[in-house]
Amino acid sequence: MGELPDLVRRAPGPLRSLAGAVSTWTHPGRLALVRRRLAELYGTGVAPAPDAGDAGEAPEEWRSTAFVVVAPPDRWRIVERGHVEACDGQSTWAGTSTLVTEGRADRASLRDTGVVGICLYPGQVLTEFEVGEPDPGEADGRPCFVVDARPRVPERRGPGGRGAPVDLALSGGRRLAHFVGVDHRFWFDAETGVVLRHQGSVDGQPCSTIVLTDLVFDRPLGSVEFGPPPGAVIRSSHELLRDHLQEMGIDPDLVDLDDSEAVRRALRGR
Repeated sequence: MGELPDLVRRAPGPLRSLAGAVSTWTHPGRLALVRRRLAELYGTGVAPAPDAGDAGEAPEEWRSTAFVVVAPPDRWRIVERGHVEACDGQSTWAGTSTLVTEGRADRASLRDTGVVGICLYPGQVLTEFEVGEPDPGEADGRPCFVVDARPRVPERRGPGGRGAPVDLALSGGRRLAHFVGVDHRFWFDAETGVVLRHQGSVDGQPCSTIVLTDLVFDRPLGSVEFGPPPGAVIRSSHELLRDHLQEMGIDPDLVDLDDSEAVRRALRGR
C-alpha cells in the first residue's frame, strides 16, 4: 500500500480550491441485488429492500450532474438541478436561483455535502473497506492510484454471530452510502488523495459510478464565488422556523430558536 493510506487520510491535503463537475449514475434495478449480496456477506439475514428489478432487466437509469466550486475547509458552492447550496465560511445559503434560506456556517460542514463531501474527505473508505494494492492510473488527465475494494466484514457479535445491519448503508458505513455496490474500484488523486472516480458493481455488473470531470485545481477564487445567487431573495432560517412554529400554533417568541432541543420540545408539546 505504501503511501496511499496516509494520502487518503490527509485528503484533501494541499488542495486550495477545486472547480468542476460531479456526475453520478446508478442502475436502480440492481440495488436489490446489492442488498442481497451484502446481507449474505455480512451474515445478518436482513431482508432485501423491495425489489426494483432483477439484474437482467434494464430499468430507467438514475443520472445527475452537479457543478461545484470548493475551497476547503469551509467554502463551497454546489449547483444541481436548479438547487443551489453555498457557504462562504460565515453563512450558508440553500434554495434556488431566486430564493434561498440563509443559515450559520458553524452548523454546516463541507464533509456533509453528500457525494462532494465524501469524495473530498474519503478517509473512512480505509475503515469501511478492505482495500487492495494500488496501481498507477489516470482520471481526468491527473495521475491516480487505482485500487479495488470490498466492504469490510464486521466482527460477529451477539446471538447467532450477527453483524451490523446492512440497511445502514448499501456499502458499509452510513456515510459511505454514496459508494453503491459490492465490488468497488476507486481512483484516488495522487497529489491530494481525493476520489476522482468510483465504480461499484455486483456479480460482475456495474451498478453505480461517480466521476469528477473538467477539473481545475487551485484556481484563485474570490468571495463572490461562494455567496448567494445574485438577485435572489434571502430569508433567514429563523424566519422560516418562526413561520413553521406559528403554523403549528406555537408562539415563536416563547422558544429559543437557536436551541434545537428547545424547538423539538415545543413541537412535541404542541
